[in-house]
Amino acid sequence: MAKANLSWDTIGPFLVWQFLIPLAAGWVQTILYSIFIRAGDPKPQPGSTRFIKHRRYILMAVYLAYFAFTIYEVDFNLQRSSNAYNELGVPIDVDENGINSRFRRLTIKFHPDKIGAGMDRDLANQYFVHLKTMRDIVLDPAKRFAYDRFGPEIFAQCPSCITVKDYVDSVLLTAATTYGAFFIVLIGANALGFLTDGSYWRYLGLLAVAIFEIRTATRPDHPPFLTQYLNPFVAAFNLRPAYLPFQLTAIIKKASISAAQFLALLMPLYRDDPQRPTKPTDDTEDARHKQLDRLSAFVAETNKDSGRLLELESIPYRDNEKAKSELREALKKYMVQNVVHQEREVRNAIGESMARRRTGVPHGAQGTK
Repeated sequence: MAKANLSWDTIGPFLVWQFLIPLAAGWVQTILYSIFIRAGDPKPQPGSTRFIKHRRYILMAVYLAYFAFTIYEVDFNLQRSSNAYNELGVPIDVDENGINSRFRRLTIKFHPDKIGAGMDRDLANQYFVHLKTMRDIVLDPAKRFAYDRFGPEIFAQCPSCITVKDYVDSVLLTAATTYGAFFIVLIGANALGFLTDGSYWRYLGLLAVAIFEIRTATRPDHPPFLTQYLNPFVAAFNLRPAYLPFQLTAIIKKASISAAQFLALLMPLYRDDPQRPTKPTDDTEDARHKQLDRLSAFVAETNKDSGRLLELESIPYRDNEKAKSELREALKKYMVQNVVHQEREVRNAIGESMARRRTGVPHGAQGTK
């Protein structure tokens, strides 16, 4: 069962990022068009400038919402699993006297010999043994050091560890193996042409998490961000119990993975053609043809919109052909001068065409128009 959960925790978010979010964004875009565009008015066609811009904004909103949800989910699971300090009812900076005093009160309340009639003695005994285990962890300096930084799993990972050095060596070896494997996989995937979008952010996020985990494992104090900012903040607003270093590490790992995935999926949205990106400075013949094709598609779409507008505006002049013809000419001129020429792609195409015409012409004959 544990292996299945681990597999789903790994594959589930990938499926959501890659497939479910783009699918949900398409549904949201369709619904928004049906709400905000009046019946009979033209809707942006797939592939058009407006359609791509709207899709980009919707995807960004959905990605950000899911990113926030992933952080909330891992924090919720951490709170639900609790920790030794919460179960003993002591603060994370408690000293030995505070632990012993608190455990004496817990013994009076939960010792199997103190429970009332009718209560399950086996369950009471198991719970009291669990409390004693938590107390022993917090009282033992080496175990407390390991528990605070690596979580309860460290005792199953290294059952033979006794000293702080034993725990640190075990964790550093595991971290070096894990992060080294991740780096090798990323480098190999990039060399084969996979995972190229956002590769810089993947490397940066992986390196940042590795440095933070190594710093947490090798320093005797807790991270300053935790002690000086995060825990005072949650304590001031009574949001949740104080964070331990291993909980912060789990949140940072999840946040870095989600952020790298978010940026990798966001970058293609800013390309003209996400499948075949071209460099902005590419001035080859093929690139010019592609620009002309996009411009032709835009002009065709504009012609359709202007044709619909002409039909609507010429209804009152249906019986007067002369007035109808004059109105059509006036509206066409207005559309060209005030709509088409205002588009950035149109202005850029006209400017590039004029610049190429002036190339090679004597300076006195170049003109200003």
